[in-house]
Amino acid sequence: MQSLHFFKDYLIKKYGRPLHRLPINLPLSCPNREKNYGLGCIYCAEDGNRARHLRRDFSLEQQITEGIAYLQRRYNATPPYIAYFQSYTNTYAPVEQLRSYYYDTLKMADFKMVIIATRPDCLADDTLELLQELNSRYEVWVELGVQTSNDQTLERIRRGHYFAAVREAVAKLAACGIKCAAHIILGLPGETEKEFRQTAENIAVLPFSAVKLHQLLVLKNTPLAEIYRTPATAADVSPMNEYEYASAAAAFLKILPETWFVMRLTADADTKNIIAPKWWMRKGQFLEFFKDLFEKNSEEPDTPFHGVKTNDGSMTLYHPEFRQYFHALAGAKSEAFKKFVVPVRLETQLAAGKSVSLLDVGFGLGYNAIAAIETAEMVRSGKLQIITLERDRRALAAARELFPANSRHQQIIDVLLKRGSWHGEFSSITLALGDARQFVVRANMPQFNVVFLDGFSPDKNSELWTFDFIRQLSRLLAPDGVIATYSSAFPVRGAMFRCGLKVGETRPFGRRRGGTIASFDPDAIELPLPDKERAIILKSTAGVAYRDASLRGDATTIISRKQRTVSRLRAAGVSKEWICVCTDVPVDGGIWR
Repeated sequence: MQSLHFFKDYLIKKYGRPLHRLPINLPLSCPNREKNYGLGCIYCAEDGNRARHLRRDFSLEQQITEGIAYLQRRYNATPPYIAYFQSYTNTYAPVEQLRSYYYDTLKMADFKMVIIATRPDCLADDTLELLQELNSRYEVWVELGVQTSNDQTLERIRRGHYFAAVREAVAKLAACGIKCAAHIILGLPGETEKEFRQTAENIAVLPFSAVKLHQLLVLKNTPLAEIYRTPATAADVSPMNEYEYASAAAAFLKILPETWFVMRLTADADTKNIIAPKWWMRKGQFLEFFKDLFEKNSEEPDTPFHGVKTNDGSMTLYHPEFRQYFHALAGAKSEAFKKFVVPVRLETQLAAGKSVSLLDVGFGLGYNAIAAIETAEMVRSGKLQIITLERDRRALAAARELFPANSRHQQIIDVLLKRGSWHGEFSSITLALGDARQFVVRANMPQFNVVFLDGFSPDKNSELWTFDFIRQLSRLLAPDGVIATYSSAFPVRGAMFRCGLKVGETRPFGRRRGGTIASFDPDAIELPLPDKERAIILKSTAGVAYRDASLRGDATTIISRKQRTVSRLRAAGVSKEWICVCTDVPVDGGIWR
């Protein structure tokens, strides 16, 4: 398909408006669970994807009543509805039992359409006859669990059938005049773009009418969660972030026939049950992002970065190398003020007429540095001098396109790209391109009143979060100076403690936990870390710092070194979360190296 045709569009064309799905949980099981001692497919949650507003003990009548009330509250929905038999396998029972369930349910409300989710190996001839009968009274769609056309993957995920069963099932449904949607998961263990493409090509020639597509979710209390947590098998599971999934989904859909509809693009689950991937985009944001990518008629964006609007209206970029956004999607500009400028009390320092020197580690899109400049130009007192460090010149070039022409933000980036420094009335900024680690070890460096530490997350960009790098930063820090960062990671705070810094937290923004602030001066710390958290950091492997003594290591080497250190500590009896050992841990020697 070269244009996106959503199922909602089909409903509006046929019924004059979208119909809302009313999920119904029938008291059925699944052949997989019966054959595997209660265990289904490796990704399947215990509740079989039951709608979150339905309690397990609800009768059919209660489900209908609660479902209608839920749709009215959330969507202001009115009849007619779609009866959606969603969880488990909704054709896995004797036909007369199914007949009773279906017709008893459909009498309880005004339904025009019925969607039945099932497996391709659970469509006996008498069941097909029942569906055909039902289709004469309602519009019936069958949502067929395909997942992938790769038989090896189907075995790996314990699906219990091969792709041949899909071919047979959809052919029989088509012969009965019943529309069918293919349920597909992208990102199953061991699969890559090659397998995704093959699945798309294999289903494209079958008589489906729609596709229901979503990313693989690693959910709590599933066999997949255990695989994901186990070091020996974790590499087989690579949950996709928004950008990766959008690219994969766009490529997949473009192989499918133009006449097909898209029933769904993303998975839905309670966030507290999702282990991975942890998406930052909300559903609406992702849909906007996906449509833009799809309409470009390309599987990849035109540049290495892709712009995304955050909740405060400011833009951020996605960085494909680090697989992360430059900022929290709660608000890129707001984050700069709330996690960096405000915690270091910059406005107060400048208002007192103080000259403030600021080291900005990771210019990125410039929000932090330019928020500091805007503060200085607003206060109009004192003097702010910024040295900003950035490895990737492309980030600045991409960033300038995010901001209005002739805005201060774009003007500053333009000048930095052309001349390397910008001067305002009460502030100035100088750009240093290259590896921040090498910059901080140069001789004759000044002391800084403020350091902004804003690399990508420690598990992706560990080079900027090591004990060795933070120690260099602390040596450049004025006695009453402060380091501010968005990160609350225990290894980062552990490194700061072991550099002799006092460590506190900043107020949360966009995430449950706040960022971190550190200083040699305890008066600079408004919210010191609780004693319990400090003890966990210093007395368990949770706070083991990343190490990079040469300040030249790559992320893979640094992360691997930390993992080996943690393994040695665990073997020596140090707990993952807590043990009573001496808090005066040597920073340069012993097992902590």
